[in-house]
Amino acid sequence: MKTITVLKLKRYLLSYTRLLLVMGALAPAFSAKADPITDLRSLSVFKDADLSKLAAGNISAAPIPNMQVARDMSVQTAYVVHAPVRTTVGLLPELRIYLQGNLPGRSSSTNFQSLASVPLTSSVRAFIAATEKLPGYSSGLKYTSDEASGRGMPGPVVSFWSQVLSQRVNSFVSGGLGAVPSYPTAGANISPATEVNQLIESSGNARSYFSPMISATPAGGGRGSLTPSLSWQLFDADGEAVVSLDAFYARPVGDGYQTVDIGYYASGRYYAVVTLQQLWPVQVDGRDATLIWRVDLVSSPAYSGLRGVDRLGSGAATMREIQQNIRAFLSDTRSGT
Repeated sequence: MKTITVLKLKRYLLSYTRLLLVMGALAPAFSAKADPITDLRSLSVFKDADLSKLAAGNISAAPIPNMQVARDMSVQTAYVVHAPVRTTVGLLPELRIYLQGNLPGRSSSTNFQSLASVPLTSSVRAFIAATEKLPGYSSGLKYTSDEASGRGMPGPVVSFWSQVLSQRVNSFVSGGLGAVPSYPTAGANISPATEVNQLIESSGNARSYFSPMISATPAGGGRGSLTPSLSWQLFDADGEAVVSLDAFYARPVGDGYQTVDIGYYASGRYYAVVTLQQLWPVQVDGRDATLIWRVDLVSSPAYSGLRGVDRLGSGAATMREIQQNIRAFLSDTRSGT
């Protein structure tokens, strides 16, 4: 099994005009207010970051395996999007997502009824089979003829997850992370609030740099002062579909933007994910572009018990997956322009 191929990489960035580089030509001229590349070098692990290379499509990435808790992992990335900051901040990334939807501040089971139309791929079938084994699932409910024929997710499964997800959304909105139910495990219950706090506490420079933004969200405790963009997803994770819930926060900071993305519930693969992003405006060949420093913090049972080389390998695998996701996004935006 891959260590963690899904990091809740949700909607990400808008389409942009691709920077065309001519073979053998001189490197383009760059300029940026407040010298963002210097800020990136001082804040991140990328002490030799080169804006020209990032603008040409290089995605710098590095795993940070020395998290304080065995099940935690961090990955930093840096890259350039060829679009203005205000355009870039308007979207989030998607990876092998079958369904997704925005959510109102108060949710009900009706907000998740599109689960019934999900294509019955092998990973979705694995998700259905796993659901039917859960303690809270009523195995006495019968399928309709359409459901039995494989033309949609069974109604009882849709009803079960619609209730689970809507309850967790409403708990999060009303009371923040502390109100979201814990994950029951063989060892002890895992609290999303505790996981998020541990991830942030051990995030090094990111913790202090993003502190004002973190404090304005439930990641800093309580409900936070910023209004989130709430969403849910159904996506593939190592051959089994996973449903998850997410809250995204963004606000302008100086002439750029900062964002906090909190994955506070998932039916599998991870306990919590926090993604912190700094977006700086830069100029590439006289055009507006965005330099991004991204910090992914992940709590996953897949990391538990890993030591030495195995833990390093796990971090490297996560790093490569994030790079692939970003690269696929950039490719999609190029093809769409």
